[in-house]
Amino acid sequence: FFSVSTHGTNDYTFLEYVNMRLVTILEEDKVFSGVSTGTGMSGDANGDDQAESRTVRTNTTGNVNYVQVTFTLGSKYTVNNNPIADKYESGLIPLDSVRAGRGTFFDTTTKEHVCQEYEEAEDISDNNQLVGLTAGRVAKGDFDDAVDQDCAPQTSMCASPSSIPDAFVSFNIPLGAEIFDDQASPDLSNNIFVEFVVNVLDPTATGTPNGGDDPRQMKTTLTASIPIVAGGINIFCDGFTAKTDLKDV
Repeated sequence: FFSVSTHGTNDYTFLEYVNMRLVTILEEDKVFSGVSTGTGMSGDANGDDQAESRTVRTNTTGNVNYVQVTFTLGSKYTVNNNPIADKYESGLIPLDSVRAGRGTFFDTTTKEHVCQEYEEAEDISDNNQLVGLTAGRVAKGDFDDAVDQDCAPQTSMCASPSSIPDAFVSFNIPLGAEIFDDQASPDLSNNIFVEFVVNVLDPTATGTPNGGDDPRQMKTTLTASIPIVAGGINIFCDGFTAKTDLKDV
């Protein structure tokens, strides 16, 4: 269950099939995780086949969180990559337009520019820069290490696509650490809010809106919220898992 709205200078929105999900990544316990090998069970006469086991075990505390927003665009739209403006002001999703927050009601005063801050730390390679919402600030290096674990999605944050050949867009917004802890509410009173601009070009438009034509450049602001509820969070690196591969079978 989530809510979404759009508004802009156009009479209609060009976003379709909007979806969002909350993601938690637990931290792998390096002491109790690892790879081990032993004799396999293939019945090899020489006993040379090997079984390799990969065991992943996670810590009971510590996690990082992000929200993933996905949507599709009509096939005629392309990314508005303005060569004059920087990445914070141009592209499909200008990073200075991305804001997120946690609370009961949508409140613009509590929204934070999490992507602009994250990308600024990326630009100067500062892994000690704190990122995420104020309620869950975490060093960028620690956040990235958690996302890049073998058991994690290993996905990029705040990556506005430069092209959309399949018209599908997936955009991840870093929220910080332990943002969802003790926040699940059955009455949907605790929510994650996001807001950002989607900036496209319509190559089929004549570009003379003053004459009544559709504008060539089109923008809309997507505003969405999703409640933090038990069972409503996608969790990676959860619990104890094991994987075994037989070699030379």
